[in-house]
Amino acid sequence: MDQMEFGDLARRYKNFYAPNYQILVGGEDVFKKFLIEISSVTVEDTLEGADRFSFSINDPEVRWVDSTLFEPGTEVAIKMGYADKLATLIVGEIISLRPTFPATGTPGLEISGYDLSYQFTRVRKHRSFENSRDSDIVAGIANEAKHKLKTQIDQTETVHPHLVQDRQTDFDFIKGLADRNFFEFFVRERTLYFQRPKRDQTEILTLVYGESLSSFNPELNTAHQVSEVTVRGWNPKTREEIVGRARRGSEEARAGGRRSGGDIVETQYGVVEERILDRPVYTQQEADTLARSALNRRSEGLIGGNAECIGIPEIRAGQTIKLEGLGKKFSRRYYIESSTHTISNAGYSTTFNIKENTI
Repeated sequence: MDQMEFGDLARRYKNFYAPNYQILVGGEDVFKKFLIEISSVTVEDTLEGADRFSFSINDPEVRWVDSTLFEPGTEVAIKMGYADKLATLIVGEIISLRPTFPATGTPGLEISGYDLSYQFTRVRKHRSFENSRDSDIVAGIANEAKHKLKTQIDQTETVHPHLVQDRQTDFDFIKGLADRNFFEFFVRERTLYFQRPKRDQTEILTLVYGESLSSFNPELNTAHQVSEVTVRGWNPKTREEIVGRARRGSEEARAGGRRSGGDIVETQYGVVEERILDRPVYTQQEADTLARSALNRRSEGLIGGNAECIGIPEIRAGQTIKLEGLGKKFSRRYYIESSTHTISNAGYSTTFNIKENTI
């Protein structure tokens, strides 16, 4: 996504007046066609699981509780923005209906569900793959999906002689493949992504505390940081030991002139090592990839935090954002790991969680 200026967004969205949304259920606009009174809409996206949506409706005549419109499995698309400038935030399916019948007040109904990656969570499978790259396996699983998906897949390096999906759902299996390659796995609208993190991309937006950034609560935590990862594995065919290593300094997308968690803990305590033992690996390349991935997963937990701003639909997980007005240490670029967009009687707000691997 191209870099944007906050002022340009304000002009595009007419100073963020008139928050608006559109909810399509089974292809029908539920407000325009049925005049359903909706009290709130929320969309949550994340790099660590399926994206989620929910919306609440007032149902004084208890009409919609019994309607077939909101049957589980029905497809839902939600757009958010201002006036007629709306962006699609999720395409998914209904999973849950939760009616409320209060002692006082109006009955209501909350409808919630997940994005189209939910289809990969339902069935546990046991099968094997021979002489395959992880990326090729993911492409094959995507092709099997009930909801047909486009794919954006970065090719992985290692060709695995033998790989087993051992009574796992496709979702958990793909997530495991992503983790061992330090990849991201998620579904946006009708596209499955299996790719390297885009940490080195230009920030989509700059927010300034006290102006465009309402709040920010970061934490610097070195408790789980290491300066070295060693993978000691063995080749199941030859019984040969294979050792892979990754050292501080090799973290992906390190910000220039800043220290990683590995730098900090090694200065304080000497070499702090994580050991991964008894892992079946077939090649040196595979062992080294596992070690680098483990080091990167550790390092990106150095800084975490949450922020809030006025509703901006362009703020999504997997984007980079710049925050300023936070002092020298915390005024910088951050990687967004999740976001929550909510429209209610209070207006449209966006909250998001960040992570970074240097300080």
